[in-house]
Amino acid sequence: LLVGGTGRTGQGLARALLETNKFFQQVLLLVRSESVEKPVVSELKNAGAQIRIGDITESPETLEAVLQGVDILISLVLVSMTDQKPLLKKAGVGRVVPSDFGPHAPRGVMAMHDIKLDIREYIKELGVPYTFIEVGWWLQLLFPYPHATPASMSMLTPKNYIGDRRKKLAYSTVKSLASLVVRIIDDLRTINQTVIACDGETNVDEAWAIAEKISGEDFSDYTRVPDEDILARTKSSDLLTQVISQYANSLFLRGDNTLAHAVADGALVARELYPDAPVYTIEEAAKEFYANPP
Repeated sequence: LLVGGTGRTGQGLARALLETNKFFQQVLLLVRSESVEKPVVSELKNAGAQIRIGDITESPETLEAVLQGVDILISLVLVSMTDQKPLLKKAGVGRVVPSDFGPHAPRGVMAMHDIKLDIREYIKELGVPYTFIEVGWWLQLLFPYPHATPASMSMLTPKNYIGDRRKKLAYSTVKSLASLVVRIIDDLRTINQTVIACDGETNVDEAWAIAEKISGEDFSDYTRVPDEDILARTKSSDLLTQVISQYANSLFLRGDNTLAHAVADGALVARELYPDAPVYTIEEAAKEFYANPP
């Protein structure tokens, strides 16, 4: 059962699960009643997904009925907006994959990540079999926006960069992540484990060099944001600014999100478990990004 399966990451995972029907007999989506008629829901239903109507904010009895017959529960809801605990408490299933799907980091650096770590501890206390999946950072968020794009279009990828451009970080794409998750949740080795499911490691220098090659633009006029500005914004009273800046600090200043750090903290590496899994290259991602830039 996918919860939050109509979002960007959820759609990719739902399609991958539906295409890999040799592993899974049914792919269920939990959809709110007001969303049933959305085109994406119809598309996934036509592809073979079964729809269960409900909301994770409903009563325990309703949630118990929603989870009837479910073997694997995967949550992709936004942790800062939705409390997963009532759903997880009723999840008498074979495996729970909570809404994580973010970069690796220690506690105390990013408030949103700390919520995810709290959920992990809650699941362990419940005694439910679990798999925690980290994905690194999304590759498309490393590419610089074209010069023609207004700088105000995104706080995540403005016309500048943060930190040492040579600092490595783990990265993922939705396309390859979906195929990895399908394997992870069908693998007994990953029960009660944290798995980092990424395509590899790169840095701003590498990503921007490929971006310049694909786009034909020169991004050398894009400047570095002062470190002190990022650190000051991590304490901003504006929640969005605070969240983005905390992620930027962890990813680009501290350098938390690396395979070495994840392995040192006990994570399994999906690419080592499944060396034959397809990889969506940086070049392929750049071509897609700049073919239809923001």
